[in-house]
Amino acid sequence: MNSRERIELFLCNIKENTVIEASRIYTFLADDMTEAAFYKTLERFCQSGSLVHLTKGLYYKPKKSRFGIVPIREQDIVTHYIGNQKGLVVGYKLYNEKGLTTQISKQTEVFSNHVPGKRKTIQNVVVKNISCDLNEERVAVIETLEILQNYSKIEDVNKKALITYMEKFAQSYSDKAAVYVLEHMKYKKATIAFLESFLEYLNVNNSLKQFLSSMSVYAIPTMEEIYETA
Repeated sequence: MNSRERIELFLCNIKENTVIEASRIYTFLADDMTEAAFYKTLERFCQSGSLVHLTKGLYYKPKKSRFGIVPIREQDIVTHYIGNQKGLVVGYKLYNEKGLTTQISKQTEVFSNHVPGKRKTIQNVVVKNISCDLNEERVAVIETLEILQNYSKIEDVNKKALITYMEKFAQSYSDKAAVYVLEHMKYKKATIAFLESFLEYLNVNNSLKQFLSSMSVYAIPTMEEIYETA
């Protein structure tokens, strides 16, 4: 079986609207082709309608109806980058999901360890590279740090929802996961102090002080401000 036949078989066996990275197909299925010949082959698949070019280096197997090709959904693109614990959704989609605001954004922001380079934009999806392995506990820490770091910028933020979210987060807080994330990702000291303040208020043991300076006073909301005005 030659490379073209292997690619064709691969396309037959995957689900419709599956995002495909050309570089991965080339590495695993087209070892007897030159790169130029490989992309020419993909072009022919696109012309035949069995493949659609999404953006540079990305394609997808299209879903077809009696009216023609059904455009790929934003969620299919997001799933490609976050599925199997490869990433997570952040920004306003996250704030919305957690009930922190009813405001929405046209863009969907994603963190992923599955994207080459620092950043990639596919339609309305912006994917940013993170260099850390993910599991449920680490994802929860990153989501919380993102919420606290952008707290003052979230439009129409619901403080009661924030309190509910933080109290739930505190119940399953993993200090080991938090330390791992802070060793692999950059967050403002004030953000870390904000998280530490919440955890201390909720009587949750943590070791976040190791990332802070005892000589510094961080400009963060007090727990009294949040709880009394909620």
